[in-house]
Amino acid sequence: MKAKFILFISLFLFALGVSAQTKNISGVVTDNLGEVLIGVNVTYEQGKGAVTGMNGEYHLQLKPGEYDLHVSYVGFESQQKHITVEDKNLFVNFSLKPVTLSEVEVVGDVARTRETPIAFSNVSPLQIEEQLASQDIPLILNATPGVYATQSGGGDGDARISIRGFNQRNVAVMLDGIPVNDMENGWVYWSNWFGLDMVMRYTQVQRGLGASKLAIPSVGGTINIATKGIDNERGLSLKQEVGNNGFLRTSVGLTTGRMANGWGVTFAGSYKRGNGWVDQTWTEGWFYFLRVDKEFKKHTLSFTAMGAPQKHGQRSHMKHISTYDTKYALDAGMSQQTIDSLQQNGIPTNMGLRYNPNWGYLSRISITETDTIYPGPKASSTANNFYHKPLFSLRDFWTVNDRLYISNILYLSLGTGGGRGFSTTPEYDTTNWQQDLQTSYNTNINVVPPYFNKTKQSTNIMRNAMNNHFWLGLLSTFDYTVNQSVSISGGLDLRTYKGEHFREVYDLFGGNYYLDNGNQNEDNDTTKKYVGDIIGYHNDAMVRWGGLFAQVKYQKGSLTTFVNLTSSLSAYKRIDYFLPYATDGSVNETDWKYLPGFTVKGGANYNLNESMNVFMNIGYISKAQRFNNVFDRNNEQFRDIKNERVRAVELGYSFVKPRLTLNINTYFTSWLNKPADRAMRIDIDGVFYSVNINNMNARHMGIEFEFAYRITKNLTLESLLSLGDWKWTSADTAFVYDDNGQLIQKRPFDAKGLYVGDAAQFQNRESLRWEIIRGLYVNGVFTWFGKHYAEFNPLDYNHDLNPWAFDENGKPRQSWKIPNYYVVDFHTGYSWYVKKVGFHIRASVINLLDGRFITDAQNNDQYLGGKSFDAASAGVYMGLGRRFNLSLRINF
Repeated sequence: MKAKFILFISLFLFALGVSAQTKNISGVVTDNLGEVLIGVNVTYEQGKGAVTGMNGEYHLQLKPGEYDLHVSYVGFESQQKHITVEDKNLFVNFSLKPVTLSEVEVVGDVARTRETPIAFSNVSPLQIEEQLASQDIPLILNATPGVYATQSGGGDGDARISIRGFNQRNVAVMLDGIPVNDMENGWVYWSNWFGLDMVMRYTQVQRGLGASKLAIPSVGGTINIATKGIDNERGLSLKQEVGNNGFLRTSVGLTTGRMANGWGVTFAGSYKRGNGWVDQTWTEGWFYFLRVDKEFKKHTLSFTAMGAPQKHGQRSHMKHISTYDTKYALDAGMSQQTIDSLQQNGIPTNMGLRYNPNWGYLSRISITETDTIYPGPKASSTANNFYHKPLFSLRDFWTVNDRLYISNILYLSLGTGGGRGFSTTPEYDTTNWQQDLQTSYNTNINVVPPYFNKTKQSTNIMRNAMNNHFWLGLLSTFDYTVNQSVSISGGLDLRTYKGEHFREVYDLFGGNYYLDNGNQNEDNDTTKKYVGDIIGYHNDAMVRWGGLFAQVKYQKGSLTTFVNLTSSLSAYKRIDYFLPYATDGSVNETDWKYLPGFTVKGGANYNLNESMNVFMNIGYISKAQRFNNVFDRNNEQFRDIKNERVRAVELGYSFVKPRLTLNINTYFTSWLNKPADRAMRIDIDGVFYSVNINNMNARHMGIEFEFAYRITKNLTLESLLSLGDWKWTSADTAFVYDDNGQLIQKRPFDAKGLYVGDAAQFQNRESLRWEIIRGLYVNGVFTWFGKHYAEFNPLDYNHDLNPWAFDENGKPRQSWKIPNYYVVDFHTGYSWYVKKVGFHIRASVINLLDGRFITDAQNNDQYLGGKSFDAASAGVYMGLGRRFNLSLRINF
């Protein structure tokens, strides 16, 4: 017995000694897009090593000494790293390059670490899975420097995003290499892209001019999204989500990967519904995605169809701060006297953060021959959005040989839908401060004494503002490797677009007909309108686009450089069916207006050693004006149309170690002749006129820090800091035209020195993720925004008309500065596997501390009155309160 005990102790001490002598060598193996690779061989001697698991991680136990780690995987270049094992555990990560270029790299213009000379951040599918929590996609991008994304009024899909102070009209959004910014105004409507998180392969945010070869509006940056396809692992996933305010979402995803016969199929579907955190911002939507790939010989042929038919309620009107919360209003700078004055003038106060003025109660009366039936009132939203924008693409990726790749993409986008609201905004019911829908309805149906409306003419109706479109495009790209150091690429970008805009009668609201004389070609006898009839306006926007692009890339040793040239020609035409016909009886239409543009940009990256690299890029853009800055609603062309001009330079430094990553970027962007986002409306002697403001210049400069540190094997800290200094630098004159396009007034303005509004210039984010045990994690996120100025109207800054807009020294007064704020989010989850079936439970609490803050503001809001450049005259959207999301995902 004693001998057995001694043997046991000896074996235990031997094992303990061996354990003490070995160190843990671990890391993650990914492809060059940041996607983890499963089943990769990591060896240090012939036949000895490990294989990466489901999360791309490997683990080795090695004694002190020197080793060469070899990594190999089918379809990727092998990689080797020399390591020295001493008295500490080591983290050694690998990023593998494919043997041949993929379609994503040729078409998607993906930036690579230590190679592409731009500032960029990758948002991994895992991060999206853990932190998105069924929010709109832009909101998770607040995890990247220089980004400011909000939910605007709070409606599902109504998010907006700015990068480095440039709103999303000037941020290019690319989906599988296809541009999706609106062809007329450059906007991106995120409600059309619900469900993409189910099929995302990667998301990359490129700041500044970006790496895209196309002539796209990437002044602030580029958001690159790629979807899964034949290159991804086979799998089936089912997901159920539950959230606050009755939110439910059910999703399914299937990827076959590369099958033996060269086929691959990816499918995803999703359905959601909910009541919305803000009152009456209900939502309902579907998402579908189908991608079929076929490899034959040297070609990969792909067909993709996706869409997200949806409808949701909105909060479309900003309000005084005190309308939501009087205590917060006082803290933000409103005086008690101002709040009392608003109350005395019939302005609601302290309605709560969920308050939405865009709804009311309605009881639809049923009248029979013998009785009038009054059912109970029901809540009815008066600001709705409904849209379906299917996107189809057919692409051929041709590997001609190991040096030449050619990609051709034919795509089609068909948009149908718009917004719904009243022809005249109803008055408010002072008992609940919601819109009084019943009075309008009762007047139309003629049940209100003295019963004057015998014919039941509708004086107020629900109408749809339709914005349909047809968009066809061809994108042809080649990439040719001249030698080991030089490669050239280029191609053709062709698009044709037709946007159809009109209003139609949706609901006569109890009446029999509605009178409308918007069509100037109709007789008075034909002005009676019924459900489905077009009213108000009816016009088409025609856009044609042609672009050529070319790029030369040089890479040798530690140096990578590139030069990119693009040219484009934009053509615009407007057709109006309601303006008077021409003398020959034809429809009123403009001639085509052609506007050329071009881009020149280049950059260089130099790897100082295995850990450090520096880069620089510089560029110049001459960008054609948007459609809305070329033609007005009377088919008159704006005078003196000038291209926007952008000059940009950027410097960067990166330090990368297995446990530590540090990125520092600084940028300077000068935007000349920056137009207003839309023609502004001003009141002159009781008449409103549209004003287009040209010749406004702005300067955006700043510095960005991005830091990640793996404190231990299971504990990771991520941090970012963005400090911007964005100012207007010009004073000029706006020209005011009457409805006939005639110049009636000049309005000088002076915005020099004013801070750019509508986005926070300071940003800080801290994230700490702890994997307590294998599969169980908690993640706390702190996000802070500061130096945020309200959006303003440059016409307020007029020395003659508005002397109060300037200080005693004649300098323009700054727009109101929104109070700084922070948000704390919490995420947790647990994953486990039963054989090859994975179970993933996740929970998220957004705005954990239920903080109160302002996300969007308009200085001196013309719809609220007042021009005091402070909290009293600002119209605002408040941020959403605490929300939660729970999900269960099963992977097969």
